[in-house]
Amino acid sequence: MSRKRISSKPSASSSASPPDRPLLFIDRDAWSLVLGRALAEASIPHIPHRARFVFDSPDTDWIAAASAEGWIAITRDQAIRRKPNEIAAIRASRVIIFVFTSGNLSAADTADILLRALPAIYRTAARATRPALFSIHRDATIGILKL
Repeated sequence: MSRKRISSKPSASSSASPPDRPLLFIDRDAWSLVLGRALAEASIPHIPHRARFVFDSPDTDWIAAASAEGWIAITRDQAIRRKPNEIAAIRASRVIIFVFTSGNLSAADTADILLRALPAIYRTAARATRPALFSIHRDATIGILKL
């Protein structure tokens, strides 16, 4: 899959998400109490997977919900872009998903990277043609992933 990096340099006003920003849906693979605390402290509107779905619900369920609700989905499930049923669900939807592509990230690393990447995530999502799949790299840059 090809990738193109997008800068994530924050703007001066990007420390918190304005109320008109889409809600972040945090998939169970990316969720941690550390991440939830960091998002809450930064006043970033978000919903964890467990608030809406049972733990072992299929990813296709949250993909459909994120599409219907207009959420920006965040996951660490790198296999989502290789599973035929999940790719089909993404292609049939209007979802925007950002995937952490670095393995072995701690909860603190995930929180730090996501907060640094948020300005670019919001900009990228606002310009994206739906459905869309993007990567979040360890340096908080965003890449485009082919569907």
